[in-house]
Amino acid sequence: MDVSSILAGLVAFAVSVFAAVLLVFVTYRLNTMVTRRVDEEQLLLSGNHSVAVALGAIVLSQAILLRHAVFPTMVMVRDLFVRPGGPGRVLLVAGQCLLFFLVIGILSFGSVAIATWLFSRMTRAIPEREEILKGNLSLAIFFAFVLVGIALIINEGIADLARSLIPELRNGVLRIG
Repeated sequence: MDVSSILAGLVAFAVSVFAAVLLVFVTYRLNTMVTRRVDEEQLLLSGNHSVAVALGAIVLSQAILLRHAVFPTMVMVRDLFVRPGGPGRVLLVAGQCLLFFLVIGILSFGSVAIATWLFSRMTRAIPEREEILKGNLSLAIFFAFVLVGIALIINEGIADLARSLIPELRNGVLRIG
């Protein structure tokens, strides 16, 4: 059992917990800022199930995509423990990890926003936003499933991009295939 490897795993786990909480909170706040005209929090507090389903689907869809920012970060953090460097290398890795979160975050938020916009354009006869705000739960559930379905499909592209962001590491790992 390699102590540095276990320590690297624990640090990577801590980073993922922190990143998950931060990313979901920031995503939620960005969504409420984008829809300033509507007070979603007040609608949630009043028990509007449709708004809860729609907001939950948006946050879940973005979380499905944002999780791909965590993998390259963990790879870089683990490599930092396996191949230690000076403070300059730590800063470089921290900058790369921040870049991962920024790129994947922008793409995740943008993908879900575009999917929402396209959905409303494709169903012109249904005023989704107004119906969800009025409490139409069946429309909110349909909207949620469409959004999560789109996110699951986009997921593969984001995953591939995240893997391509990881610099080639030389730490003795044998790649097969």
